[in-house]
Amino acid sequence: MSADSQWALQAAIFAALNADAGVKSLIGDPARIFDHVPPESAFPYLVIGEASSSPFDAKTQDGMEQTLTLHAWSRYRGLKEIKDIMAAVTNALDQQALNLVGHTLILLRFEFGTTFLDSDGLTRHGVQRFRAITQAT
Repeated sequence: MSADSQWALQAAIFAALNADAGVKSLIGDPARIFDHVPPESAFPYLVIGEASSSPFDAKTQDGMEQTLTLHAWSRYRGLKEIKDIMAAVTNALDQQALNLVGHTLILLRFEFGTTFLDSDGLTRHGVQRFRAITQAT
């Protein structure tokens, strides 16, 4: 199993978040979702961040167990906006059946989320991790 399953998962997550009305209502339409944030990007936005994968072997087929971290960024005073964004992301992804090119998504589950105030004292940062199991088709 190659690392292309990581890209297939990232592309499917990007598509699902971009299509979700709840997400777009909070971070713009088109949604501001990046894996590299352009300079001077407007807040709030999402960043598709760190990923890891390891083999997940079943009796009949090999697969990959993956984790993917999403980062939400907001300049709203207080926690409401960042928590609303994180809730919308969870609703859009947790236990959803996404279409992956060249792979089958067996499981996509929310693992944890946390929020904190960035060191600049202005920016709220939300971190969420999702766990996925994929198999090549």
